[in-house]
Amino acid sequence: MPKIRKSWRVMPENIPLKKELSNSLGISDIIAQVLVNRGIMDKSIAEEFLFGGQEKLGDPYLLKDMEKAVSRIVQAITNQQKMIVYGDYDVDGMTSSALIYKVFTKLGGNIQYYIPERQSEGYGLNSVALETLIASGTELLITVDCGISAIDEVKAVANRLDIIITDHHEPAQYLPVAHAIINPKQRECSYPEKNLAGVGVAFKLCQALWQYYYDNDEKLLEYLDIVAVGTVADIVSITGENRILVKLGLTEIAKTKNIGLKELMEVCRIDANKIDTGKIGFAIAPRLNAAGRISRADYGVELLITEEVERAKELALYLEGENSQRQVVEKNIQAAAEDFIAQIDLNVTKVLVVVGEDWHSGVIGIVASRLVERYYRPVIMVSIRDGIGKASCRSIPAFDIYDALSQCSDILLQFGGHHQAAGLSILPEHIEELRARLNQIANTTLSQADYIPVLTIDSLVSLNEINANFLEQLSCLEPYGMGNQSPIFACKSVEVKDIRTIGQEARHLKLKVSQENITNDVVAWQMGGLAENLQDKEKVELAFFPEFNEWQGKRKIQLRAFDVKQVELTDLERLYLLHKNDAKLRNYSPECFLYADKVISAANEKQQDNWVLKDVRHIADKFSYLLDVVKQQEKTLIFVNTPYEAFTLAARLRECLPSYKDQVGFYHSGLNEEWKNKVQAWFRDDILKVIFTTTLFIKEGLKFDHVGHTMLYSLPFTMQSFLQQCWGGMNTTQSPYIHLLFNNEDIASNHLLLQQKNPERIVVGQIYLVLKQVRSEVTDSQIVEQVRSKYQVAISEASVRTAVKILEELELIQCVISGVEREILILPTPKEKLDIEQSTTFCLGMNQNDEFVKFAEKFMKLSSNELLLAIKGNNV
Repeated sequence: MPKIRKSWRVMPENIPLKKELSNSLGISDIIAQVLVNRGIMDKSIAEEFLFGGQEKLGDPYLLKDMEKAVSRIVQAITNQQKMIVYGDYDVDGMTSSALIYKVFTKLGGNIQYYIPERQSEGYGLNSVALETLIASGTELLITVDCGISAIDEVKAVANRLDIIITDHHEPAQYLPVAHAIINPKQRECSYPEKNLAGVGVAFKLCQALWQYYYDNDEKLLEYLDIVAVGTVADIVSITGENRILVKLGLTEIAKTKNIGLKELMEVCRIDANKIDTGKIGFAIAPRLNAAGRISRADYGVELLITEEVERAKELALYLEGENSQRQVVEKNIQAAAEDFIAQIDLNVTKVLVVVGEDWHSGVIGIVASRLVERYYRPVIMVSIRDGIGKASCRSIPAFDIYDALSQCSDILLQFGGHHQAAGLSILPEHIEELRARLNQIANTTLSQADYIPVLTIDSLVSLNEINANFLEQLSCLEPYGMGNQSPIFACKSVEVKDIRTIGQEARHLKLKVSQENITNDVVAWQMGGLAENLQDKEKVELAFFPEFNEWQGKRKIQLRAFDVKQVELTDLERLYLLHKNDAKLRNYSPECFLYADKVISAANEKQQDNWVLKDVRHIADKFSYLLDVVKQQEKTLIFVNTPYEAFTLAARLRECLPSYKDQVGFYHSGLNEEWKNKVQAWFRDDILKVIFTTTLFIKEGLKFDHVGHTMLYSLPFTMQSFLQQCWGGMNTTQSPYIHLLFNNEDIASNHLLLQQKNPERIVVGQIYLVLKQVRSEVTDSQIVEQVRSKYQVAISEASVRTAVKILEELELIQCVISGVEREILILPTPKEKLDIEQSTTFCLGMNQNDEFVKFAEKFMKLSSNELLLAIKGNNV
């Protein structure tokens, strides 16, 4: 299946609001715009988002039942009653369990932990475990990250075991009858932050207890290292209080005293001083999760609470091995799932219900997420074992999977979860009905647009805006995560270089991109498949987040790509791209004397009367004048002296007037016949309004209707060339304007062009001496470098071409051409001294130089009236 193309949504720029935030908070316009994009438009809210700290943590006693819970726990601590923290086997559950254990132990409690085994016991409270715990003398049980739906299990142990439920999952209509329930999402709970992770809720319980025993929270903050890990791993919104908990927690991780966390970071090769949410999400969390997915989650809890260094090392290495095993299992399950999906008609199936036997329940959630990313539709991964189907569900933003499952609850044994992630149990005979009902719900609630992933772009930027200072400014938006994703910027029209794949099975893409002489590295995870479609020097649009990449002690900016869009170029854009990369363009000779034999007759008298001469010689800013003329949207022919000028001026005009870019072309002898014919047709058919051209137009006798303006941007070299440009190209009865834009600076430019085209006697001699010393297959560019190196003389390849022709005419060398290869043979030196003026080419060149000097001196003194008379065919 081809990669699903993303739809880009560029956020509208709110200039007044971003300026207000920028000025009042002392932040950059870019940071201010990102805040506006996230709905943060008030100064006080923005201050809290950017700078909020410990003082912004909420009062834990605002949580419903908190006082009851604290009172019961204090009683247990005082009386040394046995307490159990009952957790979950994911990272949120492990960190919650470890946090409660460490804090309650610190407060003097008699506490142990219990994590159900994923495969045999499943999620949440189970009656067998509760009975076992009661038999062992447990008097108080505190759940973390589970329990809100355990109505029957709690009821079964009523009057025999006090249970305090702390959870963050969505409560159902009816709740368990527990001693206390702490869940900010339950009805009648006034706590303002509803999106805490399970470990966040556990922290609020610890905070309330800490405040009971102590006057402040200072020492409690050292446990936020664990809280940050669980909050990030559970993918809750990193906004509000979660943002503060993670922000403070990352600071604690950098100086953590937690032995197990230190050893785990060592295994992950993470520098604690450079910890961020990405390293938690992609390195620490998967290894902790591996324990719960593959073997025993209680190993993860033990790692986080142990005080023994050797045991911590042992556990960290064990989790590393489990994670490697998890990756193998995941790969095998995904391959089986892909085979299953290959049999499904994706044109009609909107919700993928994928079924397998004995798939590991700890891994199917990861695979479901990968399938959602690949197919961009809801995925239900069902593993059947012992006659029961257990599923992990992942969804797209537009489809509320928890709500959809609620509508199918009559055929489910159990279910729970969130808007985009859920779990369920089902009898195998009901799976087909579940598939049909979920697809029916999707068909009635989703539109076709809902199946196209949307990539929100915070701002369009250019590569030259991406620098170290820019990245430093961005850091104030951290920590990133759900609800506060890292900003995404987009850069259009960047050129691709150095395309390669990296990683196992070439899964990832590595590029270099450039724009206006700025080059950056790009890494695109999971986009290795794009490599075969991209071409060197191709233009693309890039959506990315800029970050620092450190390798072998060097720190460089790297763009982490979210999307790479290939741009479908028009023929005109391809023409510009080809010439932009034409290294030989600068070396083309001036096209000024090539067509001296081409005689252009003056227009008829009726046309002559209509001509209007705009003599703006000596104008200070030629290009600005040109822009004003082009904006009139009339067909315009602009003459210059060289192919390089024709291209660079056309490209500059397109850049200055983007809305006109599809109307501007160029024409010169460097174009092949195909491109010449295309440009002629575009100008003739009014597709192009503006053409920058050399006098090649004259030689080829091209004439076009409705040319409103002829502009002589560069000073011609002869009077005949001047008249050719004024008369040539027009075939019209309307009133054409002839604009003269050249000035005295053009005289110097033309002298330089002639010097390059017609090398002087001494330069020809230097080139000859170089040819005698180098190999016969030497190229023009190599000769240029040799002359520059030996004689400190600046020449061009045009100089070399003319010199070679002169030396051939003098019979000093012989050029042997074979295909595209040229060999220069040095002939025997003549006995008699040669006169270089025996070369027709040399004499013609010197005559051209002399002719231009005389022409320029006289021409620049002519008045406007005298020039108009000349244009109309009169001698001046």
